[in-house]
Amino acid sequence: MKSTAQDPLPVSFSLSLYETLLKTYPSGFRHEYGPHMAQVFRDYCLRTYRLSGPPGMLSLWTLTLLDYFKSVVEEHMQKGIHMSKSKFIRLSGWALVLGGLTFLVTFLITLRDVPAYDPHNFLSKPIDLYFEYALMILIPASMFFLTIGAVGLYLRYGEQTNGFGKGALIMGIIAGVTSFGASILLVTTEAELVWTVFMAGFLLYFLGLVFFGIGTMRETPLPRWKALPILAGIWFPLLIIVTNGMDWEATQYLDLGVFLLTSVGLAGLGYLLQSDSQPAASTIGEI
Repeated sequence: MKSTAQDPLPVSFSLSLYETLLKTYPSGFRHEYGPHMAQVFRDYCLRTYRLSGPPGMLSLWTLTLLDYFKSVVEEHMQKGIHMSKSKFIRLSGWALVLGGLTFLVTFLITLRDVPAYDPHNFLSKPIDLYFEYALMILIPASMFFLTIGAVGLYLRYGEQTNGFGKGALIMGIIAGVTSFGASILLVTTEAELVWTVFMAGFLLYFLGLVFFGIGTMRETPLPRWKALPILAGIWFPLLIIVTNGMDWEATQYLDLGVFLLTSVGLAGLGYLLQSDSQPAASTIGEI
């Protein structure tokens, strides 16, 4: 399904992205239903964009992604296609790399201190509105990728580390899922409780990496770069401690350094994970 030249840019971009997602379905399902699904999605995009503009597109994408993750897993299970443990670990490594990248991009956008767009405010620019929408997508995406990465770390190294390190990974996974769920809610609400839950999960996720790293220092399941989990996780908790109560503008450059170090650490850990995945005959469903 190709978008037409008359389609608004957000619609044509959304359709291209959706067609990319369709490629992850089983080939038989994709060939039979793919063109129809793309056509229906384009019609929904056009109607939503005309009625609600960019905010409506964001809501549409949220519902679409939730349905996508559910349906693509169901279709692969029905087709009897199983992802091997080693393949999932490799993909989770790349998820960590993407998580580190989206983590950094999210912070770079917040450096602009993006205000709520107001056409009557001279200091407010139209692009600020799109930065707001970008943050609504990037924050949940970052937590999703980081959580998948933690699952991969657990599958690859959980049985080779001690109980302390294994428990730390479990804590990180639970914290990541919690923070991801809260980030979805933040799209529709600004409740202080939801923001607190998101930040608490975010902090516990990185502490989980630190504690896992401490556990692996003695058991040495990592083939190299044994301190990498600590280096990837320690900076954000330290930032919270050091800058507690300080003014945002006074700590921007310190924050930038911390987010950069964290992103590099996460990317390095993800690269290590995907390159160290072991061939395994078992499937995810057998773990």
